[in-house]
Amino acid sequence: MIKELSIIFVITYIGDVISKLINFSFPGPIIGMLILFILLERNILKIKMIEKGSSLILSNIAIFFIPPGVGLISALGLLDGNILKILITMILTTIITMATTGFVVQFLILKEEK
Repeated sequence: MIKELSIIFVITYIGDVISKLINFSFPGPIIGMLILFILLERNILKIKMIEKGSSLILSNIAIFFIPPGVGLISALGLLDGNILKILITMILTTIITMATTGFVVQFLILKEEK
């Protein structure tokens, strides 16, 4: 399991290094996950090599939301007067995300059936 988690975290770290080296405003961990996706998609990295580690991370995903939650609570004063704007943005982006996901899934299902 340590080996599997190490693979995931090293790839994520590589993404972070790439982001900092090229001074790119895209988050490093996202670049790392894109690298991981490409490695898996091209069969350079086998799913069995990270399966248990990724399952462990997914089963404990709530832990990763604690630091942002604490940061949000400590910055509540900055949110004063903007709560309505934030709620509207959250609701609209959730609707847009759900609709986009639904359209993409329907498109892929229809494409698979043909």
